[in-house]
Amino acid sequence: MIYGRLQVEPPSMDEALPPYLQEADLNPNNSSSRLNGRLSVSEASIQQNAFDTVRLCFRGVILSSVGCKNAVEDIITLTDIKSISEFGRSGPTEPNANDRARHAGFYFELPTNAFTSQGKVRALPLTTNISGTTRLPQNTSVNDNRAIPGECEVSYWIEAQFHLGGRQVGYLSEQVKISSLYPRLAASLSQGMPLTLAAKPDLLSRCRMQKSPDLSVTLYEPDMLIERSQQPAKRRMILPIAVTIDMQQPSAGIKSIDSRQSIKCTAAVKWEVDTRFSVGSVHASSKRSMPGESVQKTTTASTQKETILFRPLPSYDGQAAPGSRNANSASYIATSQLDLDVPDAVSQPSLHCWAQLSRTYFLDVSLNFHGLKGAPKYSVHSRIPLQVSAIGRRPEDIFKDDITIDVAEISDDGDSTDGADSNLVPEAGEAQCEGQRTPTRRTTPPPPYFR
Repeated sequence: MIYGRLQVEPPSMDEALPPYLQEADLNPNNSSSRLNGRLSVSEASIQQNAFDTVRLCFRGVILSSVGCKNAVEDIITLTDIKSISEFGRSGPTEPNANDRARHAGFYFELPTNAFTSQGKVRALPLTTNISGTTRLPQNTSVNDNRAIPGECEVSYWIEAQFHLGGRQVGYLSEQVKISSLYPRLAASLSQGMPLTLAAKPDLLSRCRMQKSPDLSVTLYEPDMLIERSQQPAKRRMILPIAVTIDMQQPSAGIKSIDSRQSIKCTAAVKWEVDTRFSVGSVHASSKRSMPGESVQKTTTASTQKETILFRPLPSYDGQAAPGSRNANSASYIATSQLDLDVPDAVSQPSLHCWAQLSRTYFLDVSLNFHGLKGAPKYSVHSRIPLQVSAIGRRPEDIFKDDITIDVAEISDDGDSTDGADSNLVPEAGEAQCEGQRTPTRRTTPPPPYFR
């Protein structure tokens, strides 16, 4: 009989090391997270040679269940071997020292990515438990459908397998909660390219059959760096925006636009997190899941409202404003930026490569332009996917032009709804899973007026 105890103590970045870990074993230059632990066994087990080696494993899995169907997907497995000779007594300075037990300290370096057999890189999901429902249509009636409950759990644990002569003679396990693994995250639009949206004039000008000049809105690469900090502070994201009005178009009943005036904009922006799990596959590239195999849950943060002022860019001697590649000399170009709060729900990268779990971030943006003499009111609405990626370098080593970026845009000109609470609340309904995009390194500098 082996009497033992398994303890896991993941220290924070500013926390002192446990006394059972040696300072020489730690690499201060390693940016990965470290999971510390200690395995204790009774003195009698050591004296009786009840085991000769211990195999320590850090494991993680995705457990999905929808209805009566279940599935398991492995995330990661890390191993370490301890021999019986590595178990020693507690140090004299260690509190709660027990002379009747022997101890062996261990640690696991937790990577932020895992590789598949095909060589794909996948970000490790944090410990979570998601529940939801899906509906399975019945063949008997169009309106007859029943709700099927589903649940998904991302679980991590450490297990100790005691061996004697190659045979397992004992087993211990301890659950591990991985709630924070990514000290630095970066978010960006997809494809690393600016996103241009066409704005619509107000209903009054359309009812009058007036020809309004075209107004387009260009969203540039956002400047967002999320860093884990011990001090409570809001995380911010800056989203640069440019407005272009083609003033060469004839517009009946519209006065000429003074290119020196500014334009006001009322913005309403909210974050959305789409989480999808399945007992089949959530990959967009694979064949569609059977009805009743997947559950999608959308959580929405509170709407952030802000009024910003777009100031025109100067043009000289009929030349186009700097940085306006697609604009002619008669275009009105103005720039501004949105300063947005980042909710706590954005705490891990986008998940696209796991078979049973996906996580996608969106920005629901509604812009209303007014106050420009000679032009009607305009509005634009879009639900923009954002790619959130983990970065391992320190903030001082990261430049604005060299941030990992990946974008996929979906434009939606429909009316926006503004009914979210200050907390994240679930939204009902199913949506199509977004396709997988390959992260690329963008080195093209931003437009001159955003530097």
